Amino acid sequence: MTADRRPGRPSRRRWPIVTGGVLLLAAAGYAALAAATSGGTPAHTTIAGVAVGGLDRAAAEATLRAALATRAAAPVRITFGAKEMRLDPKTAGLAVDYAGSLDGLTGFTLDPTDLVARLRGNVTRDARLTVQQEGVAAAIRGAASSVETAATDATLAISGGTAVATPAVTGTTVDVPKTVAAVAGGWLRKDPIVGASSSAAPAITDAAVATLKTAVADKILAGPITLSVNGQSFDVAAGAIAKAVTFPASGGRIAESFDAKTVATAVRDAGRKAGVLRAGTNASVTSADGSFHVVPAVDGIDIDPTDALTAVKAAIASDKRSAQVPPVVAAPDFTTAEAKTSIPTGVISTFTTHFPDNPDRTHNITLAAHALDGVYVPPGQQFSLNGLLGQRTPEKGYRGAPVIYDGRLTMDFGRGISQVSTTLFNAVFFSGAQIDEFHPHSFYISRYPMGREATISWPDVDQKFTNTTKGGILIRATVDADSITVTFFGRKTYDVEATLGPRVNITAPKTIHDSSPGCVPQSPSEGFDVTVGRIFKAGGKTVKSTSFTTHYIPEDLVICG
Repeated sequence: MTADRRPGRPSRRRWPIVTGGVLLLAAAGYAALAAATSGGTPAHTTIAGVAVGGLDRAAAEATLRAALATRAAAPVRITFGAKEMRLDPKTAGLAVDYAGSLDGLTGFTLDPTDLVARLRGNVTRDARLTVQQEGVAAAIRGAASSVETAATDATLAISGGTAVATPAVTGTTVDVPKTVAAVAGGWLRKDPIVGASSSAAPAITDAAVATLKTAVADKILAGPITLSVNGQSFDVAAGAIAKAVTFPASGGRIAESFDAKTVATAVRDAGRKAGVLRAGTNASVTSADGSFHVVPAVDGIDIDPTDALTAVKAAIASDKRSAQVPPVVAAPDFTTAEAKTSIPTGVISTFTTHFPDNPDRTHNITLAAHALDGVYVPPGQQFSLNGLLGQRTPEKGYRGAPVIYDGRLTMDFGRGISQVSTTLFNAVFFSGAQIDEFHPHSFYISRYPMGREATISWPDVDQKFTNTTKGGILIRATVDADSITVTFFGRKTYDVEATLGPRVNITAPKTIHDSSPGCVPQSPSEGFDVTVGRIFKAGGKTVKSTSFTTHYIPEDLVICG
């Protein structure tokens, strides 16, 4: 049975029709509203501070582009405390999306937010940006060196007898991801943008250096240490040990490092000064009554560098600051056996030069010749005349007389030693030994062989030769009233002949008037070049030949007063 429908009320079947009609009317009204607001931008619209209200889309975009172009192209400033980096926006991948910045402000839209904004007529928004994250990150990394500071490790050194610790410095590192985020959120909105950074801690801290200073450096500098060799003691100064130690850093750690060679030298020098250590004494050869005799070598007392370093470390660490070092034999460089096989068999060269009468000059020649007489040069050893004579001083008995300096005669001690050097040089020349260093006089002196002469001056102008003959060389030097003779006794290796070329590049002297105190007058002579040859023969046959060119400057005429 069907129930009766109540009078005055619509059927339930009509509700969907009614509701749908209402919605259609509302949609139609909403669409009409959207259509009505689809023209230009709302009246009071600003984008990134640029007023574009009431403009159609094209005009609004053009206005926005013109207003922001300069700002968008300007370097992006990013600050890190007091430091700053700048990025080129184009290189970093930063750009303004001008068209996207206007989305929802013009044209037909059903977005209720946009419709409300249009109805209100007052829109303020930021420009829409294009941010390439990787590009910004790469640009920041490229500019990071301008703001980053590396952490500096603490250091330790000994300088001037004092242990000096340099404090560590904390570094600064750019936090790239956070700074990229700051740029993405702040470009065109903030100037400058505040970047993000983090601290970079040093690997070696002040505390580590302080510990090392107390444990090692301060103990080294506490005073001398005492070492004993064969029951005899001597002190090694703290400063000498300090020269051997450094404090290098490696792998984030710092430690002391001793140079064993420097330590051994410090110990050896102190020990020899105290008479506890001594170098080996080389064998030598002497001559008496025409015969040759070997003076035997004598072993010395030395220390091993490794043992010395161990003892030094132990002494530094001990309360008594002392330690023992085992001795080792200091063998001579030239043994008795070697001396016996090198004994001279006769004269291998001799040379004589003559000199004018001058008591002071002759005295100096005699003094130097006495030092040279009896010197033995073993095979392979180099001889230095300056090394033998040392500086010529009044304390050694040398007298003053004119010498050649810078092309002029001047007063100095030791005049005449060049006569000894020239005579020795010619003995070397004809012995066949190797000439290592010689220096001719500035201008030609007629009493010397042309081109074959050698001056000498302390400390730089020297004469040196190496004994390359078959045996040792015993030098004899004798002086009489007007000449000096240097003779080499050895084992004949070569017969040497000298050759002499013509004078070339002749230069005339000048005349100098000098009224200064200490002026020494001199006679003129021309300057020139001359080539000297050295021919080595063995068994009558030429084995080799060498040559050198000697250059003489002109000797000017000097008139004093």
